[in-house]
Amino acid sequence: MACLAMRGGVMKVGDLVELSAAGKKAKQNSEVYGYWGMIMEIAGFTHPYKINWFRPDGSLKSVPMARHEIKFMRGKK
Repeated sequence: MACLAMRGGVMKVGDLVELSAAGKKAKQNSEVYGYWGMIMEIAGFTHPYKINWFRPDGSLKSVPMARHEIKFMRGKK
């Protein structure tokens, strides 16, 4: 199982994620803002995390992302 260790913790395939503050600021991530995703693959260097983002209508959007753009998903407070 692939994983990368960086600040914020080790992420691995199958982890649920959401956009981090940095990810929300990036305009290229606007189409997945407010959604949750699952890490499907970890490979490469600049954007190693292939994430399937789940939309409310049930469709998926697959987007490669860097570690600083995502964080572990937390439940509602």
